Amino acid sequence: MKRALMGLALIIVSGAFIGTASAQRPIRIQFAKGASSTAVKGSTGTTGTTYIIRARSGQKIIIDLTPTSRVGIKVEHDGRFGQEVMLREEKGGHYEIGLEESGDYTIFVGSTSGKPVNFNMTVRVTKMTDI
Repeated sequence: MKRALMGLALIIVSGAFIGTASAQRPIRIQFAKGASSTAVKGSTGTTGTTYIIRARSGQKIIIDLTPTSRVGIKVEHDGRFGQEVMLREEKGGHYEIGLEESGDYTIFVGSTSGKPVNFNMTVRVTKMTDI
């Protein structure tokens, strides 16, 4: 009985989170003419903030996220092989993601404590160099 109640509670909480997260509109990141990077200041709020950036195959997205604690980041792409998580970290920092497909990439920044956290994020798109 206890397991059934816990399972039901988990479903209810998950449904509430999905409902709130889907209500938020993603913010499109665009660069100034001739620029390949931009700075973003924001707050995670209680459910996180979602950004979308367009990039091409053969490029890489470079993200610098501060603070390094109390925030997490996830980068996803919905491409020809389905939804792919490119990055998932429970801390801020410096991240480089090589891209195999052109299209929109989703960057989600959320609080790891459930409390709103102000953050700064620099997003840059550059050509991927050969190894």
